[in-house]
Amino acid sequence: MQFIDTHLHLQDYKTGFATDIVRESLSAGVTKLVCAATGMFDWDKVARYAKQYPGTVIPAFGLHPWYLQEAKPDWLPRLREFLARFPEALIGECGLDGIKNPDDEPQNSIFYQHLLLAEELQRPLIIHAVKAQDWLENYWDMLPEKCVFHSYNGKREVLKKIIKSGAYVSFSASILRNADKQELVNMVPGDRLLLETDGPYQGPDKNVEVTPRFIPQLAAQIAQLRQEPLPEFAARVYQNSKEFIHVR
Repeated sequence: MQFIDTHLHLQDYKTGFATDIVRESLSAGVTKLVCAATGMFDWDKVARYAKQYPGTVIPAFGLHPWYLQEAKPDWLPRLREFLARFPEALIGECGLDGIKNPDDEPQNSIFYQHLLLAEELQRPLIIHAVKAQDWLENYWDMLPEKCVFHSYNGKREVLKKIIKSGAYVSFSASILRNADKQELVNMVPGDRLLLETDGPYQGPDKNVEVTPRFIPQLAAQIAQLRQEPLPEFAARVYQNSKEFIHVR
């Protein structure tokens, strides 16, 4: 079986080197890693990993809502430069967060710019959405053709709207701690489900960094919750992942 970790932050690991993480991921059957940047401060590092591991590390560039205040005025043209340098790159991680950033601005205006850019360049978009249900009401009809709500662990009401929009839904180990996990993972259509670690964060063990090696175990647990044979489930999710990130 083959897997793709559709969202992690290779630049943020404290207890392991990227070389070891990538090697161990490949040995576990995790053949591609989508490495998401979170701000202008780590775009260069993500770019270096993409160059160091071509075809394995797929970069994503964007502004995470937690770090908008650190963005420089020229963030948008700089983002365009990185996306031009890496035609395979996704856009993100970007989005809306009502917990750490309770103010709607500049969150909404910057998220809107990411939406426009994804539509213009026809790039997949990685969306972070936490406690942002009211804000999302402005965007359901504006989402690009390929976008994913990453590491979903929210309410069924929001998930219904995500599914109706046609977006992808990605699960990490965080969903396993949700009391409604069985219902939530079964709500997602088979052709719209992705898997991720969000490494080094949101692993199954508190205070322990999670690596892509966990993806096969996560797949087994999600397949069990959906009452699907693991080989068929893994094959479909792998195909979904390839289609989402535009790789063969």
